[in-house]
Amino acid sequence: MAEAVRSERTDRAVALFNSGYNCAQATLCAFADAAGVDERTLRRVASDFGGGMSGTRETCGAVTGMLMALGLIKGYDDVTDTAHKQRLYAEGRGLIDDFTAEFGTVTCAELSGKVAARFKAEPHPLVACQGSCRACSAFVAYAAALLESRIRSV
Repeated sequence: MAEAVRSERTDRAVALFNSGYNCAQATLCAFADAAGVDERTLRRVASDFGGGMSGTRETCGAVTGMLMALGLIKGYDDVTDTAHKQRLYAEGRGLIDDFTAEFGTVTCAELSGKVAARFKAEPHPLVACQGSCRACSAFVAYAAALLESRIRSV
């Protein structure tokens, strides 16, 4: 499992989330510099991925934002480069596996219910909030930390 460490990027993701952006927007926008894309564009791209994709409460938006950022940073555009595609898919699955190992699921409904409730009493170690944090701050922070650990190891 990758080591998830609090950083300026995780703090930025949490700050964006707590200011009102959805979980996918906050996670993706924390990587705007690494992706080489302006935040306004990233906010628009990720705007329909919050609440488990269009509010369906399916796959966590922090996870989808993390994977979108991975694609922008390390993605492929040559459809004949199957080796690159397989490496990217393996890396994405590894991120999903690490997130699941930490929280038990990537499903928004499960995360925002019982899993988020446990952080009300004691915040996740990656989250530093002034005042109160929104319920899913831990997932946004962890997704950002996981991806940051991957791009730093390159």
